[in-house]
Amino acid sequence: MVELAARSALPSTDAAPRRPAAVPAAADTSTSLRRSAREVVAALPRVSGLDSWYLGRVDGETLLPLAVSDEAQGVRVGQRLQWSAAVCRRMVNGLGPAVAPDVAAVPNYARAPYAISLGMTAYAGVPVRAGDGALLGVLAGWNVRPTAALADGLEPLAHAFAGLLSQSLEAEVRADAALREQEAERLRRENADRVTALSSRAGWGALLRQEDLRSAERGLPVVVLLVDLGRVRSSARLQRGTDLVVRALPRAVVARLTARQFGAVLPGADAAEAADRAAALSTVLRATGYAATTAWATSAEAEDLRAVWHVAEERLYRARRDGEGS
Repeated sequence: MVELAARSALPSTDAAPRRPAAVPAAADTSTSLRRSAREVVAALPRVSGLDSWYLGRVDGETLLPLAVSDEAQGVRVGQRLQWSAAVCRRMVNGLGPAVAPDVAAVPNYARAPYAISLGMTAYAGVPVRAGDGALLGVLAGWNVRPTAALADGLEPLAHAFAGLLSQSLEAEVRADAALREQEAERLRRENADRVTALSSRAGWGALLRQEDLRSAERGLPVVVLLVDLGRVRSSARLQRGTDLVVRALPRAVVARLTARQFGAVLPGADAAEAADRAAALSTVLRATGYAATTAWATSAEAEDLRAVWHVAEERLYRARRDGEGS
């Protein structure tokens, strides 16, 4: 694989390879991706001059290592990391070079929390992107000892490896999204509310359990958002409010919990996104005449999503009691 990557790093006039239209099954994609990623991070320390390498998947504000070289210290597969604290985020945003033989000479890198906690002395990293340019993850390496010299052509070599991994990572991301939608649709059909056609409260518990398993497997954050429409005097008015809630939360799975209360699961969302989405939802509903109240909680606040739901529920009741929109 090292030889293949080195050859693909050379300039070529050939067109980029076509990406397959079909999405492989999630389990097959995951296995293939992790096997290839392990081979890459095992090979790079031998040819790069950097002791530690990893492939990480970026999802919102979360960085999830999928493969980590044996030499790496302080980073584990499945360990959820803060994207904002990573040197890689600064690299992706153009705040430093792809290859930094001396991290101390690049202030934006030297000040990164993970550079400090890991004791980085040298760094190299490249983004892993989808066919449309969307950021999927990063492939990066670092040293914690004095670095004698980094390999010539390290940046194109890392880009070549990232290109080899990009199709599998993109397929995994697509498969995850498709599977989540299929499972949510199944739960909705099995537990549909007759008035709104959303999943009912009976399906809400199953939805939370399903998302608990997925988020634990992927190490991704989850937000539970609740909204109370206030007094609703007709089924037509309830349906109108339902439509507004669903349209305002396009990536969420929404369920009807009580006569006027809805719950939504926002996979991959953090506190900042939750606050923005809740504020935007409240603004839309109140502009249409609903005395709406919203509240939310994140997966970092409790041991499972059922407990997170109860935290959000308590906040919703407190907001209603204090007159915030009810």
